[in-house]
Amino acid sequence: MNQDKKTQKLNKKDMLGLILWIIGLIVYGIACTYLYYNQAQFEPGGKFESDLAAHISMAMDGWGYSVTAIVYRLLFMLPLSELWVALFLALFTIGAIWLTCYVLKPYIAGRMMRISVATATGFAMPFYIAAIHAQRYIGYQSPSVWHNSTYIVMKVFATAALFLCFRIARNYQKMDWKKCVLFAILLALTTATKTSFVAVFAPVALIMLIADGFAGVPVKKLLLVATTIIPTILVVLFQEAVLFGEDTGNGIVIEFGYTVFLRAEKPQYTMILSALFPVLIFLFNIVPVLKDTWQDFKIKKQNLTHREFLVSWGMWFFGALELLFLKETGTRIMDANFAWGYNYCLFILFIFSCVYLIKNLRSATFLKGNKTAKTIYGVIMTGVLGYHVYCGIYFFLQLLEGTTYFM
Repeated sequence: MNQDKKTQKLNKKDMLGLILWIIGLIVYGIACTYLYYNQAQFEPGGKFESDLAAHISMAMDGWGYSVTAIVYRLLFMLPLSELWVALFLALFTIGAIWLTCYVLKPYIAGRMMRISVATATGFAMPFYIAAIHAQRYIGYQSPSVWHNSTYIVMKVFATAALFLCFRIARNYQKMDWKKCVLFAILLALTTATKTSFVAVFAPVALIMLIADGFAGVPVKKLLLVATTIIPTILVVLFQEAVLFGEDTGNGIVIEFGYTVFLRAEKPQYTMILSALFPVLIFLFNIVPVLKDTWQDFKIKKQNLTHREFLVSWGMWFFGALELLFLKETGTRIMDANFAWGYNYCLFILFIFSCVYLIKNLRSATFLKGNKTAKTIYGVIMTGVLGYHVYCGIYFFLQLLEGTTYFM
């Protein structure tokens, strides 16, 4: 009887927490709508600076590589068009937090814990230190962005596609072709919104398919999964023609450091501070991850124990390579567009770093089970994550006042 009463109390607290979270998302959505509505009307030299006004302008001129351009053209056929655009982007902004909470269910036990992680990763920004770099966003790289509409929309589609990919890969024994079709559609839609995700995901996906082959997954099943990228290839070819066709004067060249030095004098520090929490979690987990992965290959285990950890850091690696070595030429030379894929990699790193933080704290063997050591570890890690989140909340509140994102 006492146990039943305790369970009821926990359920009531859980339900109260869920209701408060939903109310918080609604308030956040209203704030985002206000922000995006003002951004849609931005004029050079004014407040609420963003890329949104330029994206809308390009769409209305009939030029655009992203599906968001089609959405903007349709919404501008309605009265109060800027408001509809703002609502559209606000739904995707809060949708990213809701979706993160939903896809974390297989990884984190407890709804309130998933809500906490989803909310934290929805606001996390670089670990700002003024002495290293004066600006809070420019010069760093950030998983949370409120001034670029294509990134906001891509973030939702990319997260849905990536976690569906994880689900497919963890159930090779019962290959579901419907999930494969859905993944192909989501990946193509993500790419049609912004190419940045597939640029960092595709190399890792190829490596993981090869690794799965060595781990004993039948080749036929791997080939079925590989075919899901065909629609995306077609989308990329179209976008390449639009963005880098001969008449555009735009191109891509190899030049080390151009993109990171474009905005930061000390990118060797700002890149670390942008991902400080994931880096610290990585240092505590890389050795056991490598040991477990080695055992997975030895026993031909098809479901790699740390697949998500390996994929997220693999994406980060290729994102870092692109950020460090590739440069756009022509009219896009100052846009630093190779940062977008890297920004999304940070978002995924923050998510799985939270997963591993919780896993470590719940493990009886982590840090040899020493409670004091685990407490210190937990306080430091949550403190670092907390400051990342504080930086994001502060930044967002400043944007609501019309402050430029160059702040």
